[in-house]
Amino acid sequence: MADLDFSRVNKYNLLYELTYKYLHFVHNYVYYRQYRVNGRENLPKDEGYLVISNHQNSLNDALGILFATGRKHPVFIARADIFKKPTIGKLLRWLKMMPAYRVRDGVDELGKNEEIFRQAARVITEGDPIVLFPEALHQNGRYLGTFKKGFARIAFETVEQTDFKMKMKIVPMANNYSDYFRFQSKLNMNIGEPFEFTELYDVYKEHPERARYLLAQKAHDAVEKLMVNLDDIPNYEALETLCTVYRKNYIKDNKIRPAGSITSETKADQAIANRLRDCRNNEADRYADLVAKAKEYGDLLKDLKLRDWIFTKRRHPIIGIIVRTILWMLFIPVWLVCTLLNLIPFFSGFIFTKKVKDKLLHPSFHFAVGTLVTGPVWYLIVAVVAALVTHTWWIALVALILLPFTLIIFSRATGSLKKLVNRFRRSAFVAKKDRRFFRALDLREQLVSDMDNIMKNK
Repeated sequence: MADLDFSRVNKYNLLYELTYKYLHFVHNYVYYRQYRVNGRENLPKDEGYLVISNHQNSLNDALGILFATGRKHPVFIARADIFKKPTIGKLLRWLKMMPAYRVRDGVDELGKNEEIFRQAARVITEGDPIVLFPEALHQNGRYLGTFKKGFARIAFETVEQTDFKMKMKIVPMANNYSDYFRFQSKLNMNIGEPFEFTELYDVYKEHPERARYLLAQKAHDAVEKLMVNLDDIPNYEALETLCTVYRKNYIKDNKIRPAGSITSETKADQAIANRLRDCRNNEADRYADLVAKAKEYGDLLKDLKLRDWIFTKRRHPIIGIIVRTILWMLFIPVWLVCTLLNLIPFFSGFIFTKKVKDKLLHPSFHFAVGTLVTGPVWYLIVAVVAALVTHTWWIALVALILLPFTLIIFSRATGSLKKLVNRFRRSAFVAKKDRRFFRALDLREQLVSDMDNIMKNK
């Protein structure tokens, strides 16, 4: 990898600013149905800082942080191997990214970190944020992994570049997705209070490894408080099922508003996750029984091909299904037009994800390939065709403005169609008196009752 100059990595760049504004609109208002940031007041206003966050969704995590920090555009530190190709390296530098070298990159490469740390210290001194993901790799669910010593090494060696005169502030953040894979899902970002680690400077001078360990623990605790941490990994799916089953009950009982907000859902899931952890540590038998029920219920949902929400509807009058079906039949022409207009941008990402085994990398491809690149190019082509056919430029302009909204309509309508299918399936199971359905219904009632008792410490 050719050496890159990062002396201007945080400097103003007009093309970057224009790209940022485009990304901001697509990310906040098209790709996500809700994007909420809580705690922006905790961001230092007149000084630089280091951001640390949990890591669950590859590129999407970085974008969540990018738009949470506001006018201060952060510089991201990423693993050095992705900078190997000169063209890619220059692109990543333009995207305000710097490499961190590890032993696996070669012992001779480690010496380059000194310049990276010097640049990181300069960026923070000049009032801009630096972003790190201390877990190094993204996790496969809503839980927090071990913070690698590389994060603490970067933090300490950065302040060492200033002869320990820098009082670096670390700002913890945490993300929570309503769904990793679905377009028009919801994303919540929590920003915690900044903290310093000056008390560890002297420890670092005498015992570097000890200081790194203590900082990693301090940072881990700060991020964990902000996130939904379902850390019983062998029983992860059961814990997700319990959150799904009890989330609305918790929001209603605790009068959290607005009820449908991703922020309210995050608060509920945090409370549920924390209480389940207490139960696991102090009431092992009770916890095991609850997990067993949740696993059975989750397996029945998969077997019946039903979603949990359908069991919250005690009755589904046939007249309601008939009305919804008629409305859908009337809406079919609109849905078909929206579908045809968006087949290429919506499914273009799948061309790449077929070869990617890590499913949590898939959303990054769908966002970058489908939403950012293919979508605009395709819409421009459609607008040009409309202009050529109608010989009217303003029709092309209107088409170009409205086409992104057809993607949202297509996504939302497809979701409502799936709900209608769930209603039909539920009615069929009730009519057939399917034992699996009624077992699932009974299990859900038991889970809600058990969670009521656990959440209220009964």
